[in-house]
Amino acid sequence: MSTFIKSIHDETLLQVHISCPLTKSNVPAIIIAHPYGPLGGNMNNNVVIAMQRHFVSKGYITACLNFRGCGKSQGRTSWTGQGERADYMSVMNYLLDKYPNINQLVLSGYSYGAMIANSIECTKVPCAYLLVSLPLGVMWALATTKMNEFKKQPISHATLCIHGDHDQFTRASTFLNWCQGHSNITHICIEGADHFWYDHEPELIDQINHWSLNIL
Repeated sequence: MSTFIKSIHDETLLQVHISCPLTKSNVPAIIIAHPYGPLGGNMNNNVVIAMQRHFVSKGYITACLNFRGCGKSQGRTSWTGQGERADYMSVMNYLLDKYPNINQLVLSGYSYGAMIANSIECTKVPCAYLLVSLPLGVMWALATTKMNEFKKQPISHATLCIHGDHDQFTRASTFLNWCQGHSNITHICIEGADHFWYDHEPELIDQINHWSLNIL
């Protein structure tokens, strides 16, 4: 189902694709956010599509959004990530209001989408964070003066930080340092994969599946 919702930031109309299982019992949900719009990012992305298909097969409610200025969403990309942060929160609020049977929510994203997801606070239902190729090495360019809001680690929620050892934007040691000292964060580095995951999508999904089965 494709729909449009208003961002709580400025009522910008956002394009959202939602898939919902037929069951009416308690069900988990996931929001999947895409890479940076000005560099071609949108929900029609190899990683976003692979994740969406996987979680649909597992019976999740899934929501993929196009941030402002991407796809058929209105507006333009912000310089600080604040507009996109509000966009993500708008989708979260919409899901939890429309589907009161959601009993668990995964806040996820890939690249820039992971940066945005990492900044969202979730208190209405049990939550976890799934961060694919979090762009730690270039947050200064993506969020400018607001970088620290997106770089902090989730304190108490189960979190997966997964990346390739050939990531072009963030060193493996930077990922490791970000994850160290936090027992709630699972750190996985995929050998041979880079930031874009082409031909490594199956390995990515296998690791995500293993984590979700053991954590969620």
